[in-house]
Amino acid sequence: MDRVFKNWFGINWQLSASSGWGLLALNIALEAEREGGYRAVPFAGAANSDWLPAEHRLILQSVLNRSGALPAFSREHSSRQFNFTVLHALGNRLSSHDAAERVVGKRNLGVLFFDDTVLGEGLQEIARRFDLLLAGSTWNSEVLLRHNVKNVRKWLQGLDLSIFKPVYQASETRRPFVIFSGGKIEFRKGQDIVVEAFRKFRKRRPEAILLTMWHNHWPDSAKGIDSKGYVEGFPLLNSEGYLDITPWLERNGIPSEASFNLRATPNYAMPAVYSQADVALFPNRCEGGTNLVAMECLASGLPTILSANTGHLDLIDEKHCYPLFRQGLVDPVAPLAQGTDEWGESDAEEILDALERVFCEPTEAERRGKAAACFMKDWSWRKRFIELSELMDELELA
Repeated sequence: MDRVFKNWFGINWQLSASSGWGLLALNIALEAEREGGYRAVPFAGAANSDWLPAEHRLILQSVLNRSGALPAFSREHSSRQFNFTVLHALGNRLSSHDAAERVVGKRNLGVLFFDDTVLGEGLQEIARRFDLLLAGSTWNSEVLLRHNVKNVRKWLQGLDLSIFKPVYQASETRRPFVIFSGGKIEFRKGQDIVVEAFRKFRKRRPEAILLTMWHNHWPDSAKGIDSKGYVEGFPLLNSEGYLDITPWLERNGIPSEASFNLRATPNYAMPAVYSQADVALFPNRCEGGTNLVAMECLASGLPTILSANTGHLDLIDEKHCYPLFRQGLVDPVAPLAQGTDEWGESDAEEILDALERVFCEPTEAERRGKAAACFMKDWSWRKRFIELSELMDELELA
């Protein structure tokens, strides 16, 4: 039995096409199927498979079929201990997203993204439960090392570069001027700063449109978006279960004709959205990882404005984006985060400057977009899976 399963590895959280964590699991499983060597076993199944391109759904079915062998296998392992490596999803204070105690692998890798810099008591003990912690940004890995957690490696997210490739073309005559902002709405991601900067920009450029994709599957986390005073209140759920972004923007000085607000959209359909924009704006206060939506914009060749803090620092270079270097201190906002060390408060005036540069210098904006797409060619999920498989090989030999 052990021989049959020796090249398997478990993924102990749900595969999905509608969340960052889900996409990470999904793409690792798909790459394993294509690449060979290792095969993924999804312990928590998959969601939103209808949001995938047809060719991906076929590969995913092979992955899901494999998990059908688990009931028989687990009966022989009543303690839920498996003789192959298992990946676990970890967040703030190394808390498990996937009830890691449910299953234990021969080797256990914690895939880690956190934003709260108060790491809590018992950190060393929790870290020792894992053979290796894979931190989703240089910043996350450095914070852990400063807390004397030694079993950590940086392992960054990837992209499906068959989907995300250059679509942007500058046009001096295109009107309106469209600013894209994406990511679930919450204080950490700074949509309140986007609203403040857009209000100011629209006074100069009344033809500007704000294009958003801010749906949040956990709407309670949108509370606190008004804590800095840029906006009042937060969007509420409508009868269909979606956040009512447009009325909230209207209450905050952005008329309905100046915004277009998307609901949750299949990941593979996003290039069509990015192709409608002139610039992407991410004044995020903190990213534990490297911000998947920003990565997609860069890979699509869309001129992108990025806050120079935390996980974004892995993406930033003035040659291929517009960094926001004025980063003020961010005080903790209970109960959203106890620790905000190295978070950054982007300056609305610096954002206004960057938007003006993109608006007035379309040729330079296009050049940076092309440079960004070139930079992101090294960020494929294939490359990330090869890095992961090499780590698993290393642990097997240890």
